[in-house]
This record gives sequence, C-alpha cells and structure tokens, in this order.
Amino acid sequence: MESESILIAHPDGDAVERLSSAMTGWGYHATWVSTADDAIETCRVLKPSVILVHADLPEATRFLDSVRQMGLTMTVIVLSVLLDLERVMIKYQHLADDFAFESPSLISVKLSLSSALENKSGPIGDAGETESQAVDTERFIAVRQILEKMSLIVQKIALDAQGGITYFGETPYFISIHGCDLKVLSANASYLKYFGNKIGDHSWSIFCGKPSSPETCPVGRTAGTGRIMKTRAVVRYKSGIRIPVVVHTAPIFDNDGQMVLILEIMAGNKEIERIAQEIRNTQQQYQKLFNAVPCHVAVLDREYHLTAINRKFTEDFGDHTGEVFYDILRPGKFPVYRDPITHTMKTGLSQQGEVLLTAQNGTQYQMMSWTSPILSKTGKLVQVLVIFADVTELRRLQDNLSSLGLMLGSISHDLKGCLTGLDAGLYLIDKGFYRNKPGRVEEGLDVSKLMVDRIRRMVYDILYYAKERETEIRETSVLGFVTDVAEVIAPRLRSANIEFWCDFGTNLGTFHIDTAMMRSALINILENAMEACIEDKSERKHRIAFTAGKKTDKVVLIIKDNGIGVDQQQIKEIFTLFYSSKGRKGTGLGLFLTDKVIRKHDGSITVSSEPGKGTVFNVQLPIQQIK
Repeated sequence: MESESILIAHPDGDAVERLSSAMTGWGYHATWVSTADDAIETCRVLKPSVILVHADLPEATRFLDSVRQMGLTMTVIVLSVLLDLERVMIKYQHLADDFAFESPSLISVKLSLSSALENKSGPIGDAGETESQAVDTERFIAVRQILEKMSLIVQKIALDAQGGITYFGETPYFISIHGCDLKVLSANASYLKYFGNKIGDHSWSIFCGKPSSPETCPVGRTAGTGRIMKTRAVVRYKSGIRIPVVVHTAPIFDNDGQMVLILEIMAGNKEIERIAQEIRNTQQQYQKLFNAVPCHVAVLDREYHLTAINRKFTEDFGDHTGEVFYDILRPGKFPVYRDPITHTMKTGLSQQGEVLLTAQNGTQYQMMSWTSPILSKTGKLVQVLVIFADVTELRRLQDNLSSLGLMLGSISHDLKGCLTGLDAGLYLIDKGFYRNKPGRVEEGLDVSKLMVDRIRRMVYDILYYAKERETEIRETSVLGFVTDVAEVIAPRLRSANIEFWCDFGTNLGTFHIDTAMMRSALINILENAMEACIEDKSERKHRIAFTAGKKTDKVVLIIKDNGIGVDQQQIKEIFTLFYSSKGRKGTGLGLFLTDKVIRKHDGSITVSSEPGKGTVFNVQLPIQQIK
C-alpha cells in the first residue's frame, strides 16, 4: 500500500484534514492540493496511482481532461456529498472511474479506494484471477452499492420526518434484499419479527391492495425501470394487522452494469407522521419563545445571510430573511468585519459589544449585541445567533445628563458673572450717592439693569425647558407684533453700535400665535444675531435686518446679520438641546426653545450661514394655526 501514491484535489482544507487522518489509519499516504492548476502540475511530477477529486473543485473538469491527455495509468474517484451523488455521476461519467460520497465514517471512500488499489494488479477477469476472487469482487461491489443506497434511502426517510437523520432511530424500519426474479433473498430482524420468515417468498406477498402483484409491487416497479423509487402502500403483519408504510426501493448493479439485486427499505408512515407532528409542535413552541423575546433576535449563516428573525426584528426593520445582514443594517461604530458578529464567525466563540447600526431609511440605532455560535454535532460552526438590545434612548439620556452637567456649569459661570456685575453696579450707585455724582449713579443703574435682564432671560430659558405649558393662541396683528419685538431689542442694538434695519410690509393682516412665547423665540434669534456681530472683530459696520412679509397662507419673518457666521456642521446642531456655538458663554437652550415654540405653532425655521459673512434665519408661520 505504501508504495502507491494518492493525490487528493479538494477545495476544503477541513474536509481534507479529516480525510487524510482517516487514510493514515487505513495505511495510505496522500498528497493534497486545493486548485486545478496545482493538481495538474502534481500529476506530472508525482504520477499518482489514484486521484480523489471533489466535484466542487473549481475547474475540476479541465483538470480531469488534462489528466486523461497525459496518458497516465491511474484511477480517478470523484467525491461529493450524498444528496448530489446522482447529479455528479451524470456530470463526470466519462471522466471518472468510480464515485464515492463523503460521510462521517468515510466508508464509501474507503471502499472505493480499496477497490482501486486492489485492482492495480490487473483488471477483473485476467488469467491470473481465480473464480473465487471474481466472485468476491462482485460481492464487494454489490455490498458497497447496498451501503451507499441504504444511506441514501435512510436519509430520505429521515427527511420525511423533517427532523434529519437524528430521528431515524425512532422509526421502525424494515430492510430486505430481493432478486430480479422478485423473490425475497434476505431481510433484517425487524422485517422477520413483524412479517415472519418470508425468505424465498414473492416480493409482493406482504402488500395489500394494488401493490400486491408482480407489476405493481415496489420491487417489481424498480425491476422494470431500473430506478430508485418511493411508494406509499399498505402491508400486512403476520398477526394480520395492516399498517400504511413508505417504501423506498433501489437497484443494485454488477460490475458490467447489469441489475442483480433490489434493495427495499420500509418505514411506518404513521410513525413518520407522528414524529413529524412532534417536531412541528416543538418548532412552534420555540418560535413562540423566539417571538416573545423583547429584543431584536437574528440567526445568520456563514455568509452573513439572515436565516431566521423574530417578530421584534421584523416589526422594526422588516422581513429580510435570506438577505445579507450588513445590507439591512450597516455598522457605523465598527469598520465592517470587525464587529462582534464577525469575531464569532472567525473564532467560534461568544462575543459582546456595542455597535452603531444604520437602517436602510437612515435611522441610526445604538445596539448592545451578544453573539453565540451554533455548532454542528462535529463542532463545526454553521450559524450565529445574535441578540440586539436597543440602547439608543439610554445613550441619548446619558448624553443629555452629561450636557445638563455642562449646562449647569455654564449657568453657574454666567450667574457668577452677573452677580459680579451687580456688585459693580451697586458699588457705582453707592459711590455716586456718597460723592454726589449723578453720572456714576446712572452708570451703576444701567449696569444693574443689564445684569438683572441677563439673569431674567437665563431663568426664563430654564423654565421654558423644565416645564411644558399649553400655548395661549390669540388672533394678533402681524405688524403690531413685529413692531413690539423690534422696539424691545432696538435699544440694546444701539448701545452695541449695531445698525438695526426693519422692513415690515403693509397689509400683513393677522395671525394666530401665543404672543409671549413667540416674542421670546424671536428675541432669542435677534440676540443671537447681536452676539454674532459683537463676536466679529472685523472693522466692517455691523448690521441686522428684520423683515416681515406675507406669502399665500403664511407669514414670513427673516432675521439677517453680517456677523461671524457658522459652518455647516454647526448649522446641523444649532437647534440641538444644550448645544451652543458660543461655548461656555451660552446655555444651549435659547435656539432649542425657539425651534420648539415655532413647531408648536405648526411653523418652520431654517438657517443658512457662511463663516465670516453672516447668518440668515427664515421663520414661516401659518396665518391660521392648524388644529
């Protein structure tokens, strides 16, 4: 055996490792290649006696054609999985000398390999071969076919139960071998127990009804067609009891391709249905538990396809079974293939981690994910179970708490500044009275009023944020309202040396608003415009324009400044709670509340800006508020 060289051409390294280990135990040594080109080159150098080539090897046909053209004396055995064996035999019938299927025991491979190496001494029928050896060879071929076809039929019976091969042992099955003359030649213990000693009887003797004749019995049908067949029939036990069965029959051929035997395997139909029903009930119970989980649960195969999802996942992301997971939810926090799912795919170990996922509609979800490998009986990873818990709201609240801390720090800083200003104002008033200097008293009063106004606005902002209140909508004159707002802000703009230009059209009519809330919102925008101009250290003359007009069923209010401006990223965040473009100088409440007030009035606010050129706020309010 050791002098014979064997080449394995197989694309799956794990399968080859198992195959090589088994071959070593059988006393064989083999060389492995994983591509057609390597296989061709190895054949030229090694000139193997036997080639085991897997049907899934890329360009396997080209490799085998090349081998034939070399004119080498060798045996080609094509490997495949059991269910593909018939298809593979048709495809490679002119290129292969034999076929074998990969099973956990590798018995089919062992038999094919033994036959190939034993036949190296000469073909069957040589002068040196005895009649006994020829008979043994024929028996060997028949036994191998019986083993192969028993395995194939057993798998088919097991699949009828929808539970796979695991449940086959629970099903009562009867195995018998028949001659082409439709006589029972051999049977297993279960067959003899339930039907009695039928050796030598007709193959149809146990059947009732239509199959109880030579032409219609399962063995007779296979003898007439030469094909594997499945039949539903009724059989009679020796006790007289009749039961429905599923009958599988398969022909057995000799070395010359002549049918010599017929294999018959039967399984009780009611037992199969009972087991199938039990499996269905179990599956339904597991599905109920699967759907009852309040988290998103998904099962992925090795190619990242969704094979199962629970109800929560379907409700939030849709039914995408069969699609690639990362086409449905794109990772944002981790680069693709560096997330917990892929770690489990690579290592076969459970993982956990937080990931940012983006749905197809653009919505982002902050997810805690736990992964668990689903392994086969041999320990091979076949699927990954993933459980997602949506922590988006939790993270948002954490961010808000963090921002709230920053806001309190900012308010404390501002309040300290205001108190310092008040101290300075009181000092000026005190000294003015003491020294009889009215100018200092007036200056002290102005400083005190300014500080009190800042404290008032700060408190109002906090109250608006902290306490929700119903709007008090009244019909209000547009011109009267905007004029009132302009008069409130105008003195402060003059003191800051900022030109204030107002353009209020005629015939503006009325609209329905909460005047107090809307006044506060517009003053917030005007104050931001004022501070933007103050922050701009350029020498240009600063100017704020406030215009009001009417557009169909809306009132349009525009506030434009030529201050420092903001960039596009700041525009995206400008109405966000606790966000302030002024850093520690602002609370981050003003524009957030402005946006909130305008939306309460069924209106809209947009911003356009360019750093160094200024900012434009466009507010549109419905004349008649939507109910």
